[in-house]
Amino acid sequence: MKISIVSKMFFAFAMMLSVTSFASEKKDGKESNKSKKIAHFDASLFQLANSSKLKLSVDKEAGSHLRIILKDKGGRILYSEMYGKDLEQYRRVFNLNDMTDGTYFFELTYKDQKVTKEISLQTNSERKIALQ
Repeated sequence: MKISIVSKMFFAFAMMLSVTSFASEKKDGKESNKSKKIAHFDASLFQLANSSKLKLSVDKEAGSHLRIILKDKGGRILYSEMYGKDLEQYRRVFNLNDMTDGTYFFELTYKDQKVTKEISLQTNSERKIALQ
């Protein structure tokens, strides 16, 4: 009988400890680190060797859409895409061969984060692409 009472007390103590650890989500008006979920995504943009093509690679968490926009310097949208909510990797090759010289921007939006990649196209004897 004593073992039964001790085990019940131990069980009650363990339950109380776990409940109090989950109940304290806010401290001093700020959320604790356990309750914060940061939207995370990585993007890379690079030129394919000896071509006028760019490869855009984005890794994101599933659960939210990725918005891809290609704009010119004047803000005119040349390409727009909304990528899958449940997909985690985006890979696309863009052919810039028919685009005129100038400055262009890739805008990538995921949840509340926005990343802008700048591209400068310049034609001399050979077309050059500068990524910034």
